[in-house]
Order: sequence, then C-alpha cells, then structure tokens
Amino acid sequence: MQQTVRQKSLPLNNEKWARITETAEAYARQKDAFLVEYGHVKYLHYLGEKRKLRDELVSAGFVSPFGLQARQWKLALEDALYTLERQWEAAIAEVKEYLYRHEGLTDEEKHYAFWLLYRHVKHGRDWKRIRAVFTGEDIVSEEIKLDAGGRARVRKYLKRVFRRVLGRKPRVKKARSFTVDQQMYRVFTSEKRQYIAVATLTPGERVIIPLAGVHAIEGNVRVVLIPEENCVEIHLTREPRTFPPGEGEAGIDLGVTEVFTDDTGKKYRPEYGEALQEMSDHILDKSRKRGKLWALRRKFLEQDPNKVRRILKHNLGLTKQTKRNKKYRTRCENEINRAFNEFYKERRPKIIAYEDLAHLRGKAGSRGLSRKVSGWQRSIIKERLGYKNYIYSVTDPGPVNAAYSSQTCPVCGWVDAKNRHGDVFKCQKCGFTCDADQVSGINLKMRLHDEEITRYMPYKKVKELLLQRYYQKQQAN
Repeated sequence: MQQTVRQKSLPLNNEKWARITETAEAYARQKDAFLVEYGHVKYLHYLGEKRKLRDELVSAGFVSPFGLQARQWKLALEDALYTLERQWEAAIAEVKEYLYRHEGLTDEEKHYAFWLLYRHVKHGRDWKRIRAVFTGEDIVSEEIKLDAGGRARVRKYLKRVFRRVLGRKPRVKKARSFTVDQQMYRVFTSEKRQYIAVATLTPGERVIIPLAGVHAIEGNVRVVLIPEENCVEIHLTREPRTFPPGEGEAGIDLGVTEVFTDDTGKKYRPEYGEALQEMSDHILDKSRKRGKLWALRRKFLEQDPNKVRRILKHNLGLTKQTKRNKKYRTRCENEINRAFNEFYKERRPKIIAYEDLAHLRGKAGSRGLSRKVSGWQRSIIKERLGYKNYIYSVTDPGPVNAAYSSQTCPVCGWVDAKNRHGDVFKCQKCGFTCDADQVSGINLKMRLHDEEITRYMPYKKVKELLLQRYYQKQQAN
C-alpha cells in the first residue's frame, strides 16, 4: 500500500501557468485516446502485460498526435491502463458480492465462477479468464468438475452481472493532472526555498515551480493543477511506516453523531456529528432559497428574459456552492482521520469487527437524518479503515453481519426493537442497560467467531437464529 504525500506550490505567473496547463491538456487528451482505444474487452490481456503493449507501440514507431514527448506518452499509456484495471477490479469485487448472495447457483457453479474471477496473490490476475466471460471461450482446468453446459450458464450469468455493474467506460473529461518520471524533472533548493523544474511539450525546456515546503522528492510524481489558485500540487507516493500488530479484539459501530463508538463505550470525535449537522442545516437553508429563485426564474422566463439571465448569473451559480461543500467535506474527512488515529493508538487491536459499509445508505426516518446519512462519507471511512489496518498490521477478516446488533442483549441474547430507545439500550427481559452504540460494538465483536451468522445471511434468518439461541439458553438454565 502506498502513501501519497502532497506538496503545494506558490502561485504561478501567467506564462508558467499557461505552459503547465498546455502540458496537462495534451496529457489528458492522450490518456483519453488510450482509454477509448484499449477499453475494449479484446485488449483485456494487456492489463496484465502493460510493458508488452508499450513495447509494441514503440516498435510500431508510435508518435503522440498531441505533442507529448516519448517518455510522457508512455506514462499516459500506463496511467490509462491502470485506470482501466481499477475499474475492472472494482467491478469484479461487486460481481463477487452478487455471487455470495446468489442462492440459485450450485456449489460447483459457484466454484467455477470464483475460479474465473480468481486473482493470485503473487502472480496477479489471469485476464484471459475474464475475457472468456464475454467471448464465450470455454476455459477450464482439471479442478473444475462442472460440465460444458453448466460452465456456459455460469459465463452467461457473469456476463449479465458485469454489464450491470461496469457502467460507462472511463474517460478523461478535464485536464487536472499529468505524470512525470525521474528524468523529466529536477529538484533543487536555494537558501529559502525548494524548486522543481518540470518538462513541458517543448524538448529541452522546463518550467521552474517554487514549492511551499521541503520534501525528499524522487521517482514518478504527479503534477495536479489547482485552477482556483493558479498553483499546483506535487503528489509523490512512498511506502508508509508500519507498526507491529497489537493484541486483543475490538468492535466499532459507525454513527452520524460521532465517527464511531467502540465496544468499551468510548465515542470518537463527536465533532464529526457537529460538522454533519452544520452541513445538513446549510444544505436545507440554501436549497429553500435556491428553490424560490428557480420559481422566480420560471415566472419571468417569458416576461423579462434579461432578469432571468441576471438571476442565473448572480444567484444560481455553482462556484461558491462547490467551494463551500468542499470545505465541509474536508472538515469531515479530518475528523474521520483523527478518530481512527486516536482509536488505533489507544487500543492497538489485532482484529477489528465492523459492519458492511455497502449497506449503510438509503432513506432514514426523518429528512434531516436522511440528509446527514447522504453526507456520510462511506468511501473515506472505508479507505481510512483499510489504510490504518495496513499501518498497524491489523488482521482484517472482512465485515461482519450487523443485523440486529443494536437490538440484541449481549448478556441474555434477547432480540427486540423495544430494547433500544434512541441512544439508550435496556433489555426487556434481563434489564441490562447500556449505550446502544456500545452494545452494537460488543455484538459485532462477538460475531467475529460466530460460524453460524455469516456475512451474507439474510436478516430474517439472523433474528430466527438469535431467538432460537435465547430460548435454548433459557431452557438450559
């Protein structure tokens, strides 16, 4: 896993900004051309042989039609292939979710499906198997016992699911960044500042960019444009420092009033809930005001076109709104990061039980809560959780089934919606009282070793099993 370090530059003058923008535009158009060209299924095998495709283009005498130097179009090609690979890997992960929940397939059919989607830890993925799903080629090995008809049915099913989850092919819509390798930039320092001289479209000419801080820059770097400030960010990746694994287990319950609560009852970063509430109130207020302005625009659409244009230009723009929303998101991301930092440093767990973030969506009981849930940054939480697990050498068993985790008494096992009243948990049978989020964290931790409650067990079956266990325990007592 790589860590990205960002180093911002000082504002650039118009000449430097124009040359940087020109390079980014050419890089974006070249990358987009590669995405269009090699985004077809017949080129899937190149995702595992990126170097081979580059060598073939060099042998054919490829020249960038957008003016990129040879080193840079090769980087654009690599960038495009990695973009395609990430899209396919995300789609494969989603297809596996469908397979786990599919109850109509036999064990042999599922075994063949997972064999087609298998990725070797050391040798990587065999993309020819994925391509066979779409071409109909009958790829098989000695360990597959399924007949030809069954294999064809599995491939057709996978093809349908892939078409459902893949979506549109990735394209480059805006020139936001470009990549340079070690030979295309030079780093030097003066008494007060660090500089990086980056190659442009003209061979032998480089743009000198003054940096705001000092970092050890080496390897491939990405130059990211920030048009609002006429400056750039230099992104470089490196291996993060890791720590030995800790001891013990922990369960966390994610929330909207805080980032999460652990099984000891500690709530991490209540400031996160305040940020979400402030963002929700702001969205509500602005939406009401903008709604009135849109109604006013419709009213004067035919009577006064000049007034309509003024309303659109001065009152219904998106620039300020986008900037303000970005500020709220950054604030929430900071709180999420601080929460995980505090948790891992204090608890140092070996294993963490957490719920499946993919299901935490949809409408809530009230509009206000729905707005906060919609602003809940699942992707950031998921990314931070995975990154911190890597840093602190935490064993990740994957999400656990969270059905009825906040309604089940951890003492007697009774399951009832009446057990929970807001943030307070009180068992209707044994009287056990606790914080509801803490109870959820305790139950999630207990399910780490529960072989019967699997991740994909339907919630109704989970409740049946929990009640069955409760009655068996009462009979035994």
